[in-house]
Amino acid sequence: MKFIIAILLIIIVFITAWFYAENIKLKKQVTKQQEELDISAKYIKQLNKKIAEDRNLISSSKTNEEKIQALMDTYLEEQNKDVNRDSENVSQYDESRRFIPDIVPIKGDFAISQRFSDTHPGLDFAAATGSEVIAVAAGEILSVYYDEHYGNVIMIDHFNEYATLYAHLATTFFESKSTVEKGETIALVGNTGNSSAPHLHYEIMLDGNNVNPENYIDVKK
Repeated sequence: MKFIIAILLIIIVFITAWFYAENIKLKKQVTKQQEELDISAKYIKQLNKKIAEDRNLISSSKTNEEKIQALMDTYLEEQNKDVNRDSENVSQYDESRRFIPDIVPIKGDFAISQRFSDTHPGLDFAAATGSEVIAVAAGEILSVYYDEHYGNVIMIDHFNEYATLYAHLATTFFESKSTVEKGETIALVGNTGNSSAPHLHYEIMLDGNNVNPENYIDVKK
């Protein structure tokens, strides 16, 4: 009888411990989801404020805009040939760089917290949670997924030998197979996965091999 009671007590303790662990896990998941919602809401609020400011600026400068347009028309008439030639050169240059990962993948203030090495295949940008992460080149999103180490991840194929990866994201704005343009906001900086502080882990792959992002961008900070 005592043996049976002991077994029952052990089972009860085990079940209680299991429920407690599951409850803690659930609370962490709920907290994480709430943080992501808060970050997204903050970002949307900032976007709405910027849109409102841009509209006010446009509505208050119509007269000046007409004057500027008149001056530009006169200048273009005088410099038509040179302008056309320069515009064509700029357009060709922009198109050639459209699919090259040569811009910083984050908006706003940041600091480099870890550089590229044999044991670290990317560049880490320490930044405030919710900072905008942008596509460094035009392309197609290969995958959007969660990784135990990297947290929320986006990987982009740039239709050439280049692909880029963005990790530890708080939230993402696109699904797999979506196309994005160079400089377009694709996610927000977070602290997901195995991360001790908010930052963006960024990688460039050339023909499937990781290369140093600092060979493409200037981040001497």
